[in-house]
Amino acid sequence: MNKYLNNSLMRIRWNKMADSIVDWESIVHKNVRSKDFEDAGNVDAVTDDSVIITSQGDRKEYSLPKDQVEGYNGAEVTLKISLSELESYKV
Repeated sequence: MNKYLNNSLMRIRWNKMADSIVDWESIVHKNVRSKDFEDAGNVDAVTDDSVIITSQGDRKEYSLPKDQVEGYNGAEVTLKISLSELESYKV
């Protein structure tokens, strides 16, 4: 699949995301994708005010405020920030 088509499909899926997450525990162990459609890792834990994300491979850990989470479609968590912006939340 070419990159243009893949990005178009991801935008369609992105637009179908839920606006809010009711059950934050349901996103634990789910894949996380940044607003620029990059794989950001997996949710390891959820606290009262943040989501703990661990990247794959280099195992970086991030503590991201819940208000930076865009939504959850039942399979994947999406962020309001880009992958490069996520670096500022590195633990």
